[in-house]
Amino acid sequence: MSPTLPVYRRVVHDELTRLSDAPLSDRALPEPLPLDAPPPDGWYERVDGRGLFVRRTTPPLGAAAPSDQAWYVHGLAGSTTNWTQLADLLADRAVGYSVDLPGHGRSDPPPHGRYRLSDDADLVAAVIRRRSDRPVHLVGNSLGGMVAVGIAARHPDLVRSLTLISPAVPDLRMTTDRGADRRLALLLLPGTTGVAVRRLSAVDPAERARGMAAVCFGDPSVITEDQFRAAAEDLAWRTGLPWVHRSLLGSLRALMTSYLSRGSSSFRAAAARISIPTLVVWGTRDQLVDPRLAERTAAAFPDASLLLLPGLGHTAMMEDPTTTARAVLALWDGVEHAGTHGRRPPGRSDLPGAPEQAPGTVVATS
Repeated sequence: MSPTLPVYRRVVHDELTRLSDAPLSDRALPEPLPLDAPPPDGWYERVDGRGLFVRRTTPPLGAAAPSDQAWYVHGLAGSTTNWTQLADLLADRAVGYSVDLPGHGRSDPPPHGRYRLSDDADLVAAVIRRRSDRPVHLVGNSLGGMVAVGIAARHPDLVRSLTLISPAVPDLRMTTDRGADRRLALLLLPGTTGVAVRRLSAVDPAERARGMAAVCFGDPSVITEDQFRAAAEDLAWRTGLPWVHRSLLGSLRALMTSYLSRGSSSFRAAAARISIPTLVVWGTRDQLVDPRLAERTAAAFPDASLLLLPGLGHTAMMEDPTTTARAVLALWDGVEHAGTHGRRPPGRSDLPGAPEQAPGTVVATS
């Protein structure tokens, strides 16, 4: 999404918090890193002749390396930097790996410009298989949530638990009470790419950063001017890549096309095959993926719990990384307690009325 697409009135569904049944860990956590904190270093993994950029988050110097691994998958127009805060909070429990999806961040675009969610899932799975010698905890946001579902369904031996933050689940309603735009459907028509690329190219990075904050965050005012400048600098660097806008549009088309899948290739069929413990997290003020889809999304998985966070938008891991981390830790603790395929023990879900929001780098949409 970009500021060139209209944003409709902000809709609040804080009443949905009553649906939450996910426990929160009581474990003490440090203060989250600031939103503009530098991300960890990364490297390229060569898979089928192209580079997939990966970052690794480890515990503080001198701390023992945990045996678990967590892999983080960002959303549309996002990158590995979307996970800096959450991965850091969880680093003493799991070594964190975040990946730039094809055509995003620093990763190469797919050959011939062919974007498919199943291809993204298989590519990330290949890197996980190369780097991990045991099942991993998988965490995805929005588009990355759908890729994570594909990994868990297509490569079940790789995944120990699944966390989905505002996953971009199928929703063909072009309603105007959220951040949807009827013109998005036109992107499925041939010949529309050039026009869309020209419009995206004309948007100033600083304007785009603010526009993305407006649609991604429940309360964009928590982002400081310094953090906006850091986000704009990152966007300016990425805008210089020749494929960046076509990759955004290609991934968006792939996501929308996946909504039309039926039968065994549909989202519901994939979710039904995923037997591992699953956590679904949603902000009640998400403008990009309707929070009213949260309950039915969690119900699509055989073993899922749901956390709806009041006041948050589309990127809970950036807006409130502490509460998100506590929910993820409770999931992981339950997996450890019950075994890879066991249900989590009961726990508390003591959600605050309005969580304290921490600002985050604004580089994700869906």
